[in-house]
Amino acid sequence: MKKLSLVFLICLSFSCFMYSGLKVSASEEIVSDYDSIVNYISNHLTDFKKEYNKNHIKEPLRATNVEHHCLVYILDVNEYGVYLDFNDDRGYLVTSFNLDLFELNTSEDLEYLKDLNFTYYSTFDGFLYDDGNSYKKYIDNLDSADEIIYSYNGQDEDGESKITNLQEYMSDRYPSYKLEEKQESAVYEQMYIPTNMYRTSYYLKYISNDGGYIYDSYKTESNCALTAAFNVMSSWKKSGIYLNLPSKAATRDVRNLIKDDPDYKYYGVGEDMVGHDFYWSVNDDNVLMNFPELYYQLRLYAVTNKGYDPELGLTTSKAKDTMEHVIKEHEYSQSLKMTTSLSNVIESLQQGRAVFMGISNSTSYVEDHAVALLGYQKYSYKTGVWIFEKTHIAYFLLIDDGQINSVIYFDPNCNSNLSYEFIYK
Repeated sequence: MKKLSLVFLICLSFSCFMYSGLKVSASEEIVSDYDSIVNYISNHLTDFKKEYNKNHIKEPLRATNVEHHCLVYILDVNEYGVYLDFNDDRGYLVTSFNLDLFELNTSEDLEYLKDLNFTYYSTFDGFLYDDGNSYKKYIDNLDSADEIIYSYNGQDEDGESKITNLQEYMSDRYPSYKLEEKQESAVYEQMYIPTNMYRTSYYLKYISNDGGYIYDSYKTESNCALTAAFNVMSSWKKSGIYLNLPSKAATRDVRNLIKDDPDYKYYGVGEDMVGHDFYWSVNDDNVLMNFPELYYQLRLYAVTNKGYDPELGLTTSKAKDTMEHVIKEHEYSQSLKMTTSLSNVIESLQQGRAVFMGISNSTSYVEDHAVALLGYQKYSYKTGVWIFEKTHIAYFLLIDDGQINSVIYFDPNCNSNLSYEFIYK
């Protein structure tokens, strides 16, 4: 992924190129385009407002002048552009040099950008800075989800997830969008096989709805983070990144080993009883006798060193530590990276490398959840306003959520309160 810094731009201004006797400073072209756009919008703001407000009566553009502006690098298209801040709390816009409008806000004031001369922008992550290792968000969205989302064609349940047919879903919900990019090699080129949380649970919580006469349902352990880690690392093994790791097909019989688990006395010996609403007991023999070897190693370390509990699960940072430990046990010394920005993991997905993704504030997953992120499809469509052509970009994420035996799509565009944590190679 292409990364640029303000220092680089300053240095670039001293670099010159000679073509047929024509001397051109590389950064002069950037500065010229930048100044032209800023000056034109500033001098014709009244015209812009007039055209925009014709079709936006409820949320009109009320700006009277430009308060601040800076150079922006738009990661979605790898192009320079302009961030232009209108006065007071009257919004801002992001446009490329060719007047492709990526965002227009009419009611916010982004204080954290006030003194900047350069920033990054992503339609998925918003505004970012580069700390030298990865892109970081200036502010992470930690609000609670409060949106009600209903299912569409191609989707099995309400919410952002369980999209089993993306083409049908797009036709129903986003008919104007057209496919721009597809990155799914981690699934289809590697012949990815999903593994769910039932298959990786030592224990199950058996539930009765009639006071203990019939136990007709169950819940798995809260092991989504460990299952996601297992699925991601299994993909890394299959893609040749960590060949020494056990394959997904490698298993171990844990029917006797489970008795040494420190949680066995609490979760492994329950039985159905009238008057009780639930009980915990061991999983079925056919699961325990064919338990995934790699998952066994991950779980053992998490229980022993990271406080993993069948009901409390594991945080993303502890999952990262656990993954790194098992990788090092198989004679690899590389550390993994952690971020809250999709922009940092796009390159991994483009190269077919799976990514651990933690999700908060989802309406599909009532509690915080972790999944294996395996790829994405990028859609876009364009509209026009004044001199601009506005680009609408939407990413749809291909995941294994550990709940069903298939890969599905996740729509992050329908809930603005979602937040993420990624672990990637």
